[in-house]
Amino acid sequence: MGDCPVPPFDPYHERRGARRLQMGCKARIRSLHTGETHYGECVDLSVDGMAFRSSYVPQHGERLSVIVLAPAVGGLPGKPLEAEVEVRRCNEVKRGQVYEIGTRIIERKS
Repeated sequence: MGDCPVPPFDPYHERRGARRLQMGCKARIRSLHTGETHYGECVDLSVDGMAFRSSYVPQHGERLSVIVLAPAVGGLPGKPLEAEVEVRRCNEVKRGQVYEIGTRIIERKS
């Protein structure tokens, strides 16, 4: 039997099973731990998670209440998406200013 090499670890390898949609919608992010409200942009959305860009730096595992404004369709505003999410990762995008927060959806409210 031949050797079966182990592929090198790639931190950017896609491990999600659900397809993600690229967004670009404004979002309100509220920490359920501190009650602080922050604003940002939802950059992608899937059936089980979403990612935001914001100046806020949450803790791993922190629960957030988020409202994502839907884009207007035919001149009419869309219904916002409201959910409770759990932080799975937080990566610095722009040194000390912008962070990407990856979350898992716990409960969809709307």
